[in-house]
Amino acid sequence: MAIDLNQLVQLRHWLHAHPEVSREEVETAKHLRAFLAEHAAPDEFVELDAAGFAAVYNGAASGKTVMIRAELDALPIHEVNTDINYRSLYDGVGHKCGHDGHMTILAGLAQTLAERPFKGRVVLLFQPDEETGTGARNCCLHQNFKQIEPDFAFALHNLPGFSKGSVICKIGTFASAVKYMALTFTGKEAHSAQPETGASPSFAMAELTLKAREIQAKYDTPAAYALIVPVYTEMGVQASGVCPGYGEVHVTLRAAQSAVVESMWDDLSAFARTLADDYGLDFNFETREEFAANANSQLAFDMIKAASVQAGSEFILIDKPFRWGEDFGEITNRFEGGMFGLGAGEALPDLHNPDYDFPDDLLMPGITMFSNLIQLALSGDLKTDTEEAASN
Repeated sequence: MAIDLNQLVQLRHWLHAHPEVSREEVETAKHLRAFLAEHAAPDEFVELDAAGFAAVYNGAASGKTVMIRAELDALPIHEVNTDINYRSLYDGVGHKCGHDGHMTILAGLAQTLAERPFKGRVVLLFQPDEETGTGARNCCLHQNFKQIEPDFAFALHNLPGFSKGSVICKIGTFASAVKYMALTFTGKEAHSAQPETGASPSFAMAELTLKAREIQAKYDTPAAYALIVPVYTEMGVQASGVCPGYGEVHVTLRAAQSAVVESMWDDLSAFARTLADDYGLDFNFETREEFAANANSQLAFDMIKAASVQAGSEFILIDKPFRWGEDFGEITNRFEGGMFGLGAGEALPDLHNPDYDFPDDLLMPGITMFSNLIQLALSGDLKTDTEEAASN
């Protein structure tokens, strides 16, 4: 079946107008399944965690399994675009990361698979809850995932700031390891004229915030960055006579390697416990979000580069990973695969900006890249740079 671009644009606009945040993507998944059933029916749908599902397209002969992933969720960001007739219908929710475009690219890819691959199997994974870091992990742990375990897995992310249609990639870590932690200190309220009769977390929180900068400096190097950012604090009430007895500090820790994130957290949490003892406080913590480092294997990188050459796309090799997290790392940690960026244009607003809107003319470049990757994976027809040089 030929790609119906007008149909895909209409789908993208519907998805954009009906965004759903993480763990609430029920109508999004229902609409996509109906679209696929009508326009590119798979051999089967496989139920996965929450709203997640996979559409499976079996080839004419046995072979390898290739998985392509898209994310279902939007963000709790209010859309400010007033010049489009498909703006979000819901206050405070918007597709400000371009996942509406990612889903539509997979729907277009499904149209190309309507007559089935020549061999092997293609699995299109529509995954919930990427933005909070648990969607890919929970899908992989779901009992039905064993039915669709891939030999290769690929995903893309649209990237404003890069030339439109360009392919951005690197070997190794592409998107960072991230840990979002909530630390709490509990003491006892007192009169602010007699703070010694209670136990306040105020100075412990201040010292912890300053210590975060010191720990970051210990691990941050020119060769490999490390970052600790306090993102939220809460303490006390707006009353001059009350010295607080409870406080929270939330931080995000980021690095190219998960081991560095864990080392920073070990240092920070140990210091927090010491502060709690010094100030007579109870200390606790909660992991709010966690993203594994998303690492591209050498083979996956070679395949992505070869697919971009076939597509005639500009290929941009980056030397440092992006600082944002992407839960596709849960899949590349388990299976051969990789993620690449698809340039969305140099003049667009950044991701997670309230005025961001995925460009419709990025749909075909995304479909073409994934089609080429499927062909390479199922045929095994790939020469790496080393093999190419040897043959010459």
